[in-house]
Amino acid sequence: ARSLASLALMLVYSATLVAIPWLVKYTIDSKVVPGIQTGDTSGLNIVLVVFITLAVINYIGNYLYQRYSSLVSQRILYTLRTKMFDHLQNLSVPFFDQNDVGRVMSRIQNDVNQLQEFLPVVVKAMGDFLSLGGIIVAMLIMNWKLASITFVVLPILVVVMLVWQRYASVTFIRVRQAISAVNGRLQQNISGVRVVQSLNREDLNQQEFEQVNRRHLDANLKAARLAAWLMPTVEILTALALSLVILVGGLMVYGGSLMGEVGVVVAFALFIQRFFEPIRSLTMDYTQFQRAMTAGTRIFELLDIEPEVVDRPDAVKLPSPIKGEIRYENVGFYYIEGTPVLQEINLHIKPGQTVALVGQTGAGKTTMVSLLTRFYDVTSGKISVDGHDVREITRASLTHEMSMVQQEPFLFSATVADNIKYRHRDATQEQVERAATAVGAHDFVTRLEHGYETMLQERGVNLSVGQR
Repeated sequence: ARSLASLALMLVYSATLVAIPWLVKYTIDSKVVPGIQTGDTSGLNIVLVVFITLAVINYIGNYLYQRYSSLVSQRILYTLRTKMFDHLQNLSVPFFDQNDVGRVMSRIQNDVNQLQEFLPVVVKAMGDFLSLGGIIVAMLIMNWKLASITFVVLPILVVVMLVWQRYASVTFIRVRQAISAVNGRLQQNISGVRVVQSLNREDLNQQEFEQVNRRHLDANLKAARLAAWLMPTVEILTALALSLVILVGGLMVYGGSLMGEVGVVVAFALFIQRFFEPIRSLTMDYTQFQRAMTAGTRIFELLDIEPEVVDRPDAVKLPSPIKGEIRYENVGFYYIEGTPVLQEINLHIKPGQTVALVGQTGAGKTTMVSLLTRFYDVTSGKISVDGHDVREITRASLTHEMSMVQQEPFLFSATVADNIKYRHRDATQEQVERAATAVGAHDFVTRLEHGYETMLQERGVNLSVGQR
């Protein structure tokens, strides 16, 4: 509804732009000017009232159009970010193994911000097209000969735009890729700052970042050069059309074909300005449109990625409570096809049994657990819990019966209690303390400044590694 209202208001605004040159023509060619010379200013007063009215309507239409367009674009920004966050939460772990966090963040932040401008550009472009159409009709009605002279420059503009488009799309894609690389490098070095400083790698990291940042700069400068030469070209064509109209229009007045219609030439001069204003605006919009389309392509590429691990349509819930019998039967798995990590694994873990997997780094110990939790699906064989193939039950019901301590503890910027609850928001304080006591954390938690309500810093850095 707001989009339609924005378009309607743009129509009102465009109509006032077309009406003003007509008013000027009427003022010059009617009896208003001779009336002023004889002391009769009544006609001028009417023209003044009409002009002020058009100016007020122009102002109100433009203001409300800008306001509604802004509301719509902000709503789109909100919806897109929410949808992308939901989508990322549901993507499988393999996606995050293959993509840098910084590059993914770039799509959510930079690309969505770029796409935010898309709808206002579209609505404004539609308004510009309507303004252009109205101006063309008005010019043809007023004097088709002068109008034809004005339109001579249009084929030149079309050729310029086609040549420009050929280079612009590639250039703007490079800009988006370059900022993704910059964000990826930033994320890695900020997250790993302790490793960086412990190994004195600051200088080398600075050099590597300078390289990716330089590529981003070069891509932006090339895009800026492309955008820069387009607008002066339009300005030259505007000046050319205006010169032709003044020259030919003046000759027509002098020759008598426009005798008594000097206002037509003046109106055409104003119309040419208005004629090229939407063209100038569409030129700038086209630049923005190219950027938005590039960002949109990257966003929808991400949204089109399907999770690799999904519940089957006929998946059932795992009966609760479980006994805890686990079987690996001829299990095989690879991260990269042709490079097996596990082959023909058979393992039977009985309920209540404690099992330790021991082996060299890269032997597949973590992979064994990741397959059980269905971070990944086996490529051959099967894993079952209490006789149920984990691929035939819902993943939510499977993980509901599991607890996991990660190799690298990750804590969120929330209170200690909130981190312990996390998924179980309805857990009581007694349950939280019982869980902390079970793992030997209750004593040191109570010694913190605010106990269980102590706010943890990013990734829990205000705790020791053991406390995390």
